[in-house]
Amino acid sequence: MLRYLLDEHISPRVATQISKNHMGIVIFSLQQWHAGAFLQVDDALLLRAAVQEGLTLVTYDRRTMPGLLFDWGQAVIVHGGVVFIDGRSIAQKDVGGLVKALIAFWSAHNHVDWHNRLGYLKASTPPDHRRRFKRNSC
Repeated sequence: MLRYLLDEHISPRVATQISKNHMGIVIFSLQQWHAGAFLQVDDALLLRAAVQEGLTLVTYDRRTMPGLLFDWGQAVIVHGGVVFIDGRSIAQKDVGGLVKALIAFWSAHNHVDWHNRLGYLKASTPPDHRRRFKRNSC
């Protein structure tokens, strides 16, 4: 079962909105989880604590987290899964977009065991990339 832990770079409002509207989704923001005790801790410590509670980390950290996960894979260290977000597809400020995308992701992947799994969050409604051109009048 997929249960989310949002990293410190994701607004706690995301967790609050999902909890209010989808009671079946277990979600915590790092600011609220264990009264914020895991804010700004080492990624390894955070992942170890999350797996003990069956939580999958949701993060924008595509700089340091992949290397840690690679090392853990080589050492056969278990984690509760990680869902990566690309800031170019869903901005950190886009609370509504994050809520929609996390709900859609949960609906699609809730039935899967998330231990040692990686996922990539996509915007649930792609942005409009069409360009508008002025017509030249001749």
